[in-house]
Amino acid sequence: MKYPTKASKKTHIHEKDTPPISELRQDAVSGDWVLIAPSRLKRPEFFAKKEKIRNLLPKSRCPFENPQKSGNAAPMLVYQKDSGKDWFLQVISNKYPAVGPGHCGVINRRGHYVSQAGTGNHEIVIMRDHDKHLAQYTAGEIKRVLSAYQDRYRSLAREKCINYISIFHNHGREAGASVPHPHSQILTLPVVPPDVGRSIDGSKKYFHKNRKCIHCAMLADEIKDKKRIVFENKMAIVFAPFASHSNFELRIFPKKHEAHFEKMDKKELTYFAEALRQSLRKIYKGLKDPSFNFFIHTAPTIPHQDYQHYHWHIEILPKVSIWGGFELGTGIDIVSMSPEATAAYFKKI
Repeated sequence: MKYPTKASKKTHIHEKDTPPISELRQDAVSGDWVLIAPSRLKRPEFFAKKEKIRNLLPKSRCPFENPQKSGNAAPMLVYQKDSGKDWFLQVISNKYPAVGPGHCGVINRRGHYVSQAGTGNHEIVIMRDHDKHLAQYTAGEIKRVLSAYQDRYRSLAREKCINYISIFHNHGREAGASVPHPHSQILTLPVVPPDVGRSIDGSKKYFHKNRKCIHCAMLADEIKDKKRIVFENKMAIVFAPFASHSNFELRIFPKKHEAHFEKMDKKELTYFAEALRQSLRKIYKGLKDPSFNFFIHTAPTIPHQDYQHYHWHIEILPKVSIWGGFELGTGIDIVSMSPEATAAYFKKI
């Protein structure tokens, strides 16, 4: 079993000594962590019928159109539009967070069960334009969004009790976006998430055996084969992964080896933003604006740990199919659109 290594003593993520709003529980068999967050039920639309969701939040009633007027706290980060007359994006604390203040590094044991407080930060990155999809952004605008992610990442990484910072974007109800206004989320955790942990463990094993990065080796194979590449520029590459987990899945890698997303410099950011823009545009046009998720997989923030074997990247998963009993019962995904066909299709767009 893997336990948090960053804080062994009783510490706090914030100065206030408040009861935790959520709890991390560890599966006794797999060792995976799950987050039990009852406070999320406070969202009024949580149990609304799906057919009513689409018209639930018109622009005139959207809580993100004027965040502070809707009762949200003052932003911790604001990027102004080029005109300087309005904001381009702002970052606020989530009104209904999945994690929050509390003791961290304290492991609770109840028989065979292990848990700890769900301590962390939960922030929302809100884009100004209610009706503008990220796929409709320019590369320069997407670069500013990525810069905001980096700004908050660097700030949050300095806090105690944080072993991982998750940055993700949900688009569409089927992808978990309860508010239709474009926004991303940043969530910090005192544990390394299971999927990330498995990715890092696999990367580490390959590096110890072959003395090179598995992801760099994969990129070399993709560039040589060319069958799964969707877009490529000087410093970034987009491809449909060989063993895709869902139909039309795409991954974006920086060509330069780097374990940490927040260390990408301005030049790299420019090329990576164009790769992300092209990916979202192709999904938007080719699949008629489907719901999708994208998330950043980057190295954990645990100090004194060497993650240089890892290679950070973004994964994009359109929601064009639903898991059935086989997928849920076995953990094996059935993908009807081959990665090669996905790449061929998107190249035409």
